[in-house]
Amino acid sequence: MAATQFVECEGQGFWAHDVALAVFLKHLIDVAEASEQANTPWLVTAASEWRTVACIPSFGLSFNDNWSDEQRHTVVSLAKQACARLSLRESIPPEEIAEWQIHDDLRIFLRGATEVLTAPVVELGRAIVALICGGLPEAPVGHSWFYGTSTGRQTLKRAGWGQ
Repeated sequence: MAATQFVECEGQGFWAHDVALAVFLKHLIDVAEASEQANTPWLVTAASEWRTVACIPSFGLSFNDNWSDEQRHTVVSLAKQACARLSLRESIPPEEIAEWQIHDDLRIFLRGATEVLTAPVVELGRAIVALICGGLPEAPVGHSWFYGTSTGRQTLKRAGWGQ
């Protein structure tokens, strides 16, 4: 099972470490459920999709290309709030993450992590904001961005380039 998931919006995207993405999505869901729009059908649907992506690492994350500007603004605001919450901590122990009930009885698969550092998760969240806003910088030619690693943003060589 791969440790990466693709995150995309309007044909643009990047790769994310699945554990970091799952932790970010958990916090995004929390702020979405606490928001004034928590019960709007589009946000309920989005949060349901985020739960699936957080718990099933083989799924990628696709932000809805048909969202209105207001819906995009809401998701960006929620993502920024999730980043702010995550920024208050240096790391999250696996025992705490194991307690999170994300989707029915499914939990986040930690891949043996002894802790999850929050700085790479916040960097991933900020990349998601940039992606939704159309401001994600171009990756170097022949590469894709890779977020959520303990050493920060990296690049992955695209298959078929430079062979």
